[in-house]
Amino acid sequence: MKLKLRNVIQITITLAVIAICFIYYLYIRDIISMKILSVGDMNPYGGWSALKSAFIDISYRFRGISKSIALTIAILSTSLLMGRFFCGYICPIGALQDFFKYIGKKLNIKEIHLGRSRHFNPEIIKYLILIFVLVLSILKMGMVVSVYSPWIAYLNIFMGFKFIRGTWILFLIIILSLFVKRIFCRFFCPLGAVQALFYAIGPLKIVSSTGCKECNKCISDCPVNIDNAEYVEKTGNTSNFKNINQTKNINNIKDIEISPECINCLECTNSKCFKGGEGYTIKFAGKTIKSISYVIISMIILLGIYFILPIVPLSRNNNIIEQIGTIENGTYIGESMGFGGKIIIEIYVSDNKINKIFVDKHSETSGYYEEVFKIISREIVEEQNIKVDSVSGATVSSRGMINAVRDAVSKGIDRNK
Repeated sequence: MKLKLRNVIQITITLAVIAICFIYYLYIRDIISMKILSVGDMNPYGGWSALKSAFIDISYRFRGISKSIALTIAILSTSLLMGRFFCGYICPIGALQDFFKYIGKKLNIKEIHLGRSRHFNPEIIKYLILIFVLVLSILKMGMVVSVYSPWIAYLNIFMGFKFIRGTWILFLIIILSLFVKRIFCRFFCPLGAVQALFYAIGPLKIVSSTGCKECNKCISDCPVNIDNAEYVEKTGNTSNFKNINQTKNINNIKDIEISPECINCLECTNSKCFKGGEGYTIKFAGKTIKSISYVIISMIILLGIYFILPIVPLSRNNNIIEQIGTIENGTYIGESMGFGGKIIIEIYVSDNKINKIFVDKHSETSGYYEEVFKIISREIVEEQNIKVDSVSGATVSSRGMINAVRDAVSKGIDRNK
């Protein structure tokens, strides 16, 4: 089988993510002393978490753009300008579904088409899930759904084969992908829903000109089952979803756009029309661009934003813990609320200094809390300073850990008084 550019990119990104997770696992286990990225750095919802905290958490202090925030900005910017490039080329969960659908095809497993009726489009489910997740997050109940995230489950598998509740959902997605094309992306992914909304208002469109012979050959193998019923008519002053067969009697039609549910895989634009028609083209602000140009520009925007924005270092506050020297030797217990619930820690004080921090109890998300507990505990002990930086992508867990230590320190100070 000859690999296409899209397949090469998907395989490369998938192998890179697996390698990053494995190296990160060795890092948090103190087997090696370096990491490439953390799981938090690959959290596509980091920007939302920061934005939400800025508005509803009075203790939140912006300390710069982390890689997690940059990833959110990169994905949304790419979606607005270049469509759902992340979905079609980058997302490892999308690549996983494409791979197992390919396996299903090779095993001659009959494909199940989840069609759209006149009264209900199942793809609306992911928009309802998006609203549900946002509401829970605003109500500080994000941990209710985070444990079911197939994205977190996917990353945890390669961090020592950790299994969480979302792992079973990931396995279900894999099994269903043998029968249904991109079932998670099409019906359940909230990130896909956000990208579709941004794509809908952006300047880039995949269009079929009015000279199309309507044979549908170009979209016969569409990974998200885009069909004629999903085209968008562009008239002089309206934009409506209609069946393409109804467009013959409508005047002033310029181009027929493919639905924002398209993941921009470009299979249709790279297919040559065997009936001699114009087929599909990519247009940016009305100007036609080539497929390779689309991929290069999209990759530059996505990776450029992700790696350049966090270059400005996070601000640090090096104020020493007040009255650290007056803490009486002993063991003190502190607690605070993290992302998943209460974090309870113990600090061990000798020579009036904190020499060890131990986490007794927590409910933080696997893949995120490990670095939080390791890095923050080490920096507080080394610097004798509570005001240390949060771990990228795990801000709430970081603040919970720091506040728990602060609570324990305050008890030591009060006891000495």
